[in-house]
Amino acid sequence: MAALRYAGLDDTDSEDELPPGWEERTTKDGWVYYANHTEEKTQWEHPKTGKRKRVAGDLPYGWEQETDENGQVFFVDHINKRTTYLDPRLAFTVDDNPTKPTARQRYDGSTTAMEILQGRDFTGKVVVVTGANSGIGFETAKSFALHGAHVILACRNMARASEAVSRILEEWQQGAATTVYCAAAPELEGLGGMYFNSCCRCTPSPEAQREETARALWALSERLVQERVGSQPH
Repeated sequence: MAALRYAGLDDTDSEDELPPGWEERTTKDGWVYYANHTEEKTQWEHPKTGKRKRVAGDLPYGWEQETDENGQVFFVDHINKRTTYLDPRLAFTVDDNPTKPTARQRYDGSTTAMEILQGRDFTGKVVVVTGANSGIGFETAKSFALHGAHVILACRNMARASEAVSRILEEWQQGAATTVYCAAAPELEGLGGMYFNSCCRCTPSPEAQREETARALWALSERLVQERVGSQPH
């Protein structure tokens, strides 16, 4: 029951809300199953809808999957320095229906801003957040910043605003994390033509998908390289 309270499932109006005494879990390979603590049994089907589900996509930035001594999967949130047995990807589940895959998003009291923005790229976007030095404002500003946005912190106290900026900058633990991940991750071996931000695959902006922009960028790169090479002594 503690896990249910942590997940916020006892305080949600979602149509997928579980009955009292039930808990939603995931396997190592991402399949969702349900634990009935009252009758001490588990099943693959949702106790209300009868549907089977699986989680979609990779873990959010800063999360890691581990296994405890009893073989149960748990998750480590390195950014907020916490652990939980609740898979953060449960907010993004897909019905197990190969003919009509329906993506379902479900947010509740435990959903973080980082989880909501998972897979989104805000590069080139300007976001103004009021009250950004603490609470919801800070978490919102941090999440947008870590997803590429140019964030303006609107605060009454300049000292607290500067402190908030420093805390957000500390979240960038490794500036080349995405580059290293794409170069070394075994699950990406042999793949190409994809765009990643904060170690998550994202959909490029419409401008980035234009052929004219791609050709212009290639021509600019060639010119800069040629200028650089041509300026070197022989």
